[in-house]
Parts: sequence; C-alpha cells; structure tokens
Amino acid sequence: MRVGVSAGKPVGRPAHTWWNFVTLGGDIALFYFGLSISSAFTVLPLFVHHLTQNNVAVALIPAIRALGIYGPQLLVASHVERRRHAMPFILVVTTLERVPYLFLAVATLWLAQGHPDVMLILFLLFIFLAVSSGGLTFPAWLDLIARAIPNQWFGRFLGFWSGLGGLLGVGGAAIAAWLLAHVAWPLNFALCFALTFAAFILSFLLLALGREPERTVRVLPKGESGVGGDGHAGAAQGFAPRLRQEARELWALVRSDSGLRRLLVTNVVLGFSTMASALFAVAALRLGGLSDADVGAESTVLFIASTLGSFLWGAVGDHFGHRAVLVWGACGASASAALALVAHDFLTYGGVFFLLGLNVAAVNLAALTFIAEFGPAARRPTYVALASVAYAPFAIGAPILGGVLANAWGYPLVFAVSAVAGLVAMALFQLWVPDPRRRAQPLPEERALTA
Repeated sequence: MRVGVSAGKPVGRPAHTWWNFVTLGGDIALFYFGLSISSAFTVLPLFVHHLTQNNVAVALIPAIRALGIYGPQLLVASHVERRRHAMPFILVVTTLERVPYLFLAVATLWLAQGHPDVMLILFLLFIFLAVSSGGLTFPAWLDLIARAIPNQWFGRFLGFWSGLGGLLGVGGAAIAAWLLAHVAWPLNFALCFALTFAAFILSFLLLALGREPERTVRVLPKGESGVGGDGHAGAAQGFAPRLRQEARELWALVRSDSGLRRLLVTNVVLGFSTMASALFAVAALRLGGLSDADVGAESTVLFIASTLGSFLWGAVGDHFGHRAVLVWGACGASASAALALVAHDFLTYGGVFFLLGLNVAAVNLAALTFIAEFGPAARRPTYVALASVAYAPFAIGAPILGGVLANAWGYPLVFAVSAVAGLVAMALFQLWVPDPRRRAQPLPEERALTA
C-alpha cells in the first residue's frame, strides 16, 4: 500500500480558520441545544415510561443509541479516507440524522395516546435511524473538524462550542421541563421533538457554510481491494473481496499498535460504567418520589453540569492531555452511580445528574479529541471508527443488561456494578492506556506519510 499526500498549503493554520471556528462551532452548539430539548437521559426515558412500565424498554434507548452511533462507522471510514473532500457526503447523510425528530413529533400526536405499543416501536425505529445516520457521519465529520481547526486549538474549540451548546442546552432543558409540567400528554413530548427538529435545521445550515480544507488521501495501488489509484472502487473486484481485504488491514493495524489494543480493552470497561445512566430518571420517579416536572428540572441540572464540564475539560485536555479528561470522565460515571445508591430526594438526585453531566461532557469531548490524536492523519477515520465499533457491543449490551438486572433484582445492583466499572476504567486510563502525545514511535504509515 502507498500513501499519497494531497498537494496544498504547508502545515500550519488551515485556511478560513476563523470562519470555520464560527460556522462549524455554531453547528455544534445548536445541535447540543436540540438534543437538550429531547434529552436521552431524561425526556426520552420519560416518554418511554409513559408508553410501558418495562425497564428493558427504557434501557433500549442507550443501547440503540450506541448501536447507531458506533456500529456503522467502519462501513464508511475507508470511503472517507479515499476522498479529498468529505463535506458533500456529510451533508447528505446528516439529513437523516435530523428529520426523524419531525416524524416523531407527528407520530406522537397521532399514536401515543391510543396506540402506545405501535408508538413505542416507531419511537425506537426513528431514534435508531437518527443515531445511525449520525454514526455514518461521525468519522468524516471529526476528520473535517481536525483539518479545519488548528491542533493547538482543538480541545478548546470543542470545549468552547460544546460548553456554549450546554448553555443553550440549559435553556433547552428548561423549555422541556416547562412543557412537561404545563402541557398535557402527549402534546408536551410532541412539542419537544418538534423544537429539537427546528434547532437541527439551523445547525445544518451553519454546517453547510463551513469551508473544508483538502485532506490527506489514503490511496491504494490499482487492483488492491478493488480500489484504483484514483481512490474509487473498481468494478473488477466486488464488495465482498474488498470487505475481506479491509478486514485483514484492520486486523493488521490492531496487531501492530499495542496502544490501540489497550484503548479498545479499556473502552470495554468504560461501556459497563454506562449501565446505570438510562435508569437514573426512572429510579428518581419510582424510588425518589419525583414527578415528571421534577425529572425535567433535573435535566436542567444535567446540562448545567455538562456545560461547565465542556469548558473545563477542553482546557484540561489542551494543557494536560486528553487522556486526563477520560480519567476524570470515568470518575464521574462511578461517582454518579455510587450516589444513586443512596439518593432519595430532589437534592440528592440533583447530585446524581450533576456528576452524570460532568461524565457525559468528559467522555463526549475525549471521544473527539483523544482518538483524533492517536494515529496518523491519513488513517484518522479508521482509528475513529475502529475505536467506536469495538466499544459498541458493550455500550449496547450494558444498558440492556442493566434493564434486565433492574427488573430482576432492582436498581441498586445496577448502580453498584456501574460504580465499580467506572473505578476500574479510571485506573486503566491512567495507568495502562498510553497518552497519544507521548507515543514514542510513529506507525509505519505515519513514517511513510512524513518521509
């Protein structure tokens, strides 16, 4: 295999940096705002709780989100690596990430009250469509951000705009809490979904205004893996042989990079620390005596914490390395689950959601920054996708397992397992996973790229 480097400007500040700082950052902030109105940690579990009393159905929300976000990424990583520009691909696929919320709003008005079982099935399908489209977009989008924003700004860019999105998200969560408290079921949830869609449309417009620098292109020799030297799929070799070739390349990459293997194993443990998060809202209703409106208010606490965390973790990552952010993120997961074991009122559940917000901010930010630094620029989409796909089975399975355990033995066992898993993940990130900024030797492809 040979690695081609696109011609263009020398390494330094990318062109249109300030324009991209505003447009691509504004996309992030408005997307966060939209998500806050239909929070996956409060509003969506409450919606499912109105449709069914089964904890497994509630636990399917993070499982489906994990499957959609992490599962499809390897399907597109090599395609992105062979393109000089990813923006056209991103704009097409991300449309399907946003439109399902409009469908959810309409379906909720039509079906939620009279046909809850049908509504539950449609809800899960629409959420899966939205998040899987996001998963298909993610490697290309993160690669775009890494090219458009200077490396020394990367953590602060993501931290600042995620934090600003969190500030907007506090308002979004407050809007959701007001709707849940003052508007009758199911119109209250339909309005939440419709407002999320409106925010996503504005976010899309800002994303489309971004100006993309050319990327470093990974080019395979003609005939190998059915891909010609121009980077397009050849007709002589079909999809299945090409897929087998790419699988062999991925296995060779994992075997050659011990640091990547350690990261993948630690991500497994981190996945189990997420087991409890989807059940916090329902536990607050059933064990803490909170109302729907109270849980909506806890959503505001969650977004305040994630906002503060975004500003904090962006600065921590740029100054101390993004591995430190993962260490503290795992600590937040453990602490929130441990506090949930003894939470009994609005105040203590507020502490649970505050710690969860710090955890969510840390993991979301480090998922962008840490893996983006881990491998050579030409293989960044594959590193991003591989880490996500390896994490997916456990991020999917752990919440479902949590729902099963909660049905059988109650919430405390789930919270205890999550707390222990968070502590183990914290230790592994600190003591076992290498800091990408201190990795001693570049990979063979990186040496070829810089030679």
